[in-house]
Amino acid sequence: MEILSTGEKIKRIRIYHGVTLKELCGDKVSISKMSCIENGKIKADKDILEYVSKKLNIDYDYLVSDVKEQLISNLEFIKTNAIEEKEEALKNNINYALEYSYDDLAFEFTHILFNYYVEKGKVENIHSIVSQYYDLYQKNNTPDNTIIYYTDMAEFFYSTKEYSEAINYYERIKPLLTEKKELDIDKYSYICYKQGISYLNISSLEKAYNSLNEAIRYIDNIEDNDKKGDLYHAFARINILINNEGKEKYVNLSYFYKRDNLMDLAIAKGENGKCFFAIKDKEKGLNEIKEGIKLFPKENKNEYVKFLNNCVKTLYDNEEYEYAFEIIDIALNCAIESDDIIEIEKAYYLKGMILQKQEMYDQAEIYMNLSLDSLLKFSNKEEKYKRYLDMAEMYYKLGETRESLKYFGLAMKLKEDK
Repeated sequence: MEILSTGEKIKRIRIYHGVTLKELCGDKVSISKMSCIENGKIKADKDILEYVSKKLNIDYDYLVSDVKEQLISNLEFIKTNAIEEKEEALKNNINYALEYSYDDLAFEFTHILFNYYVEKGKVENIHSIVSQYYDLYQKNNTPDNTIIYYTDMAEFFYSTKEYSEAINYYERIKPLLTEKKELDIDKYSYICYKQGISYLNISSLEKAYNSLNEAIRYIDNIEDNDKKGDLYHAFARINILINNEGKEKYVNLSYFYKRDNLMDLAIAKGENGKCFFAIKDKEKGLNEIKEGIKLFPKENKNEYVKFLNNCVKTLYDNEEYEYAFEIIDIALNCAIESDDIIEIEKAYYLKGMILQKQEMYDQAEIYMNLSLDSLLKFSNKEEKYKRYLDMAEMYYKLGETRESLKYFGLAMKLKEDK
């Protein structure tokens, strides 16, 4: 996606064809003037461009399209097409837009790049452009651009599980949407939905209910069944957690709209199972999880193992050790087949913890050490700290005081280094 000024195009094609400046200019244009045109010091008038077009056999429309037109064309192409090396293409266009002071276009390209980084989980890359993005937003501070910028920041904080920060940005967006002449119902309900999920993730149930209830008000105006299914599912979860009498209604509605996507349906059942456990309805919670496992498409190994590990964690947290033990080996085998180090580590860890609950400490030691070996390859300090404490507790129960003290010491050292 190279961008060239008119002068650069003339110079490149002239050199490619082996034409000198003197030969190009003839008696039509002075050599000094053509040199200035090629180097971007002056702009060529229409007569000169028509002359050059014929002399070098260049398409006139291509020749006169300026940098801004090329940037706009590139922007539309990137928006509507999947391209290789998207990151580099976006960076290149941003640099040109900034060089020629087209800040409005630089803002749009940066918006796309920012979302690309969020989607790929490239947090360091996001930090590298966030200051520039803010500056471009300030230079293009329109109501529509404010909505775009706030939404991007909210989605970023949501993706990094900084839910309180995400909530603040979602809250800023809502009045901007309602102040518009015509309310964008899809956008508004989506913002309320994501804000509600954020509140749910920090266990602020009343605020989660209010946000999701606001989103539900507009659900009949939403045409996309997947969006309806997601919204009904979120509202079902909060209704389960507050033990609302109408919870089954929303559970069934979410399942109705998710019925054609077995993976989504299974995941919804797993999440609902966790919610039922939270209100001490163990029978319902267990049934939902069992149904979810039965429905999940087994051919998708990567997603299947994530789902199984999440189910095992819910079962373990709610002392359903027998059923957790039944499915943990399935999860572990799938994790190994998918070669996903994160899910392999989770499965090893969960099996080790379940074995401890069954007082099978010798076997538990094997899996806990396998888990730790995997965890050390990718974990942060907080994860290591918690795991060292788990290891210390396990060795204490095994009666191996020296090993217990070793891991406790490692945990304390990490805490001191924070």
